[in-house]
Amino acid sequence: MVKSRDGVVRGLGPYLLLSVALITAYFHLAPVRTVAQSAAVIGIPVHFFASLPSTALQAMQGHLTTTDQLRNDFEAMRQRNLILQARLHRFEFLENENARLRELLSAIPSQAEQVTLAALIAVNPDPGALAVMINKGSADGIFQGQPVVDSGGLVGQITEPGLFHSKVSLITQEDQAVPTQVARSGLRAVVYGGGPGRPLRVLYLDRNADVRAGDLLVTSGLGGRYPPGYPVARITAVERNLAEAFMTIAAEPASHLGRDREVLLLWLPAKEVAVPDAQLETEDDDD
Repeated sequence: MVKSRDGVVRGLGPYLLLSVALITAYFHLAPVRTVAQSAAVIGIPVHFFASLPSTALQAMQGHLTTTDQLRNDFEAMRQRNLILQARLHRFEFLENENARLRELLSAIPSQAEQVTLAALIAVNPDPGALAVMINKGSADGIFQGQPVVDSGGLVGQITEPGLFHSKVSLITQEDQAVPTQVARSGLRAVVYGGGPGRPLRVLYLDRNADVRAGDLLVTSGLGGRYPPGYPVARITAVERNLAEAFMTIAAEPASHLGRDREVLLLWLPAKEVAVPDAQLETEDDDD
């Protein structure tokens, strides 16, 4: 072990002596300093290429990430994507709601001076259900017999107004009758409810009347119950039997019958509101 140390010292001895000599010559001899400075300039490219790998590695360390960091970043991006998708669905829902409400409001003819928007609060899931409940009542000025429409057309009328909610009987009830006219020809007809699961009925039309499948029936305004111009039904089938005086006509409702979340309650213009019989009798007595 001692011999090995002595060999190392003897091997480094000449280099140490040469280093001391060069340092001493650098401080005391100008030519030596000139040669050292020239060698330093020449060594700049060598130093640059020698340090290039370490410089490139340091630059890449700013762009390279560990697997755990990549996994965390991916999870954060995935969660953010889910949040953005949920917000997008909400925006699409609001956009559809806005379009539907615009369609509902645009379905109001100019004859209706006043309308009230009401929301459905109870809908029977049975397709044959013939009534729905709304969140408006007599406290909101709702009255019995008030017409109800949606974006498709006539839904029915208020039959049981409560204080804060009311029952709407649909036009599909058998005891409901709506005075209508054919939009194409102006022919007047009365549409009756067909009952659960059955089409609407158009009764007492002569077999030679100008009616065909596909015709749209709209409210005529007769009777003072429903304002004119609202779609009621579209004729789906017309049967003419030579042995009978009247045609057999089936129709389907134009409205969505409770499938919408909102409906409109209508007030007839003052000039079209029917005057009660008692009032007419009083006026006659005054005359």
